[in-house]
Amino acid sequence: MTIYKNITPFNRWIGRDGQKVEWIVLHYTANTYQPDLAKNECAAFANQYVGASAHFFVDEKEVWQSVAVEDTAWHCGDNPPPKNGCTNRNSIGIEMCVKYKNGVYSIPEKTVDNTVSLVLELLEAFPEAKLCRHYDVTGKICPQPWVNDPSLWEDFKKRVEENRPMTPAERKEFDALAAKVTAIEKWAVKTEAAVNKGDKKIEDLEDKVAVVDERTEAKYHTVKEVPEWARPTIQKLVDEGYLKGEKAGNLALNTDLTRTLVIVDRAGGFDK
Repeated sequence: MTIYKNITPFNRWIGRDGQKVEWIVLHYTANTYQPDLAKNECAAFANQYVGASAHFFVDEKEVWQSVAVEDTAWHCGDNPPPKNGCTNRNSIGIEMCVKYKNGVYSIPEKTVDNTVSLVLELLEAFPEAKLCRHYDVTGKICPQPWVNDPSLWEDFKKRVEENRPMTPAERKEFDALAAKVTAIEKWAVKTEAAVNKGDKKIEDLEDKVAVVDERTEAKYHTVKEVPEWARPTIQKLVDEGYLKGEKAGNLALNTDLTRTLVIVDRAGGFDK
């Protein structure tokens, strides 16, 4: 996506004091004047010392960057101590521009769409970063619409998780699973040929098959039984008709298959 830049020379610390990015924090601008534009917000922080900042500002049409991601923005505070371990030093702050009418704030749908795209791009660079609201860090009612209606926040997280890139650990696990599948396929071909030639009896394979059965035994029969980390993917596959299960809707998923489905989903394998 296109990210415009107007980097502030005032409202930031150079570097992160040796800390890595662990969090991506969502805010809202809380502006009552309209239109509330990312470009204007970014310019305001670039032109003078304000004592606060964010890395990015997002509106319905554009994304503007005010602080480099390798530097520290002053967006969620370090005092009092954070509720979830997130600080200015270990996080990236994103401010979403708002609509304000009759005393009510709202975050436009297109602004949310652009924020999802920005977060996914950031996760490519920081794949292990976690998402939170400013509210989750300090208790401040920010972004107000997502605190007043937590379902909006849950929907946002679900959209990100459904398209989230693989972490290094997941990539390693995916590669290991792919290698196992390849090894099993080669073993099956070799064994079938040996049985057909009479060099190996079916009884000789029972112990190996028992081991495979134990590791692939179905553990999750419904979406509710699936671990939380995998639930968005499995629900998505059920909703879109990719995953129908056995009789009476029994999904019959084992751990290895569930992990594989999640990793493939995050890699975009089920995108239409």
